[in-house]
Amino acid sequence: MKRTAILAIDLQNDFTTPAGSLFVKDADIDVARIADFIRKNQTEIDYIALTLDSHQPIHIAHQIYWKDKGGNHPPLFSIISAADVKSGLWQAQYNKELAIPYLEQLETKGEVCTIWPMHCILGTNGWSIDKTITDSLTEWAVNNNKSYELFYKGYSQSTEHYSIFRAAVEWDFQPKTQLNSRLLSILNSYDEVLLIGEAADYCVANSLNDILDTCSGLAKKTVVLTDCMSWINPENESAKAIFDKAKRMGVRFETAVNYKF
Repeated sequence: MKRTAILAIDLQNDFTTPAGSLFVKDADIDVARIADFIRKNQTEIDYIALTLDSHQPIHIAHQIYWKDKGGNHPPLFSIISAADVKSGLWQAQYNKELAIPYLEQLETKGEVCTIWPMHCILGTNGWSIDKTITDSLTEWAVNNNKSYELFYKGYSQSTEHYSIFRAAVEWDFQPKTQLNSRLLSILNSYDEVLLIGEAADYCVANSLNDILDTCSGLAKKTVVLTDCMSWINPENESAKAIFDKAKRMGVRFETAVNYKF
């Protein structure tokens, strides 16, 4: 009998509700579909892992982290480069000794430091999992004698952490930024893993990429439910490349509407 798990990425109010600080367009529709999927198929779902983006107010991708010589913070959605910091255009206000090494390592990987609205701050309503989802989880847990599990990312002030499995730059002195082999092992113990969540082109794509790079066996068991996630930027070429890579490595792409257990 097939054992099926769900990996649900960042179904938190700041992403899923129109009032959220980083609302992903149509994510409110996604959570309704996800909750319905869990309810309709609850006896077929053996395990659910939920991730939570979990930031302190001080974070390298928040405006407050950076200032120019005039004391101004960078605009939202702008990019901070290593060259900008070396030239003095932007100055880190915290963890200054890590700023340039972080940006250089990020750029070596072909990635950038984007300034996001302050979001998913620990303990806030925006950090909480959407109630539409938790209501369906409660029903699933009670009716089937199951327990869902939470996994946290983003604690470090000095690195982005899109993927649940590891930070964009892993610091030796911060174990929580390093590879989460425990979660990989749990998921790999199931016959199939359904990947859902927000946003498709950031935290979902990066989590999927780490599965591809660190556990090819799990990749072959992974099914991306494309109607259970939305994109911040539908033209995100980096994310498109990850999804193309996933298809080549055996990841299936289906919709919740058509998925068969």
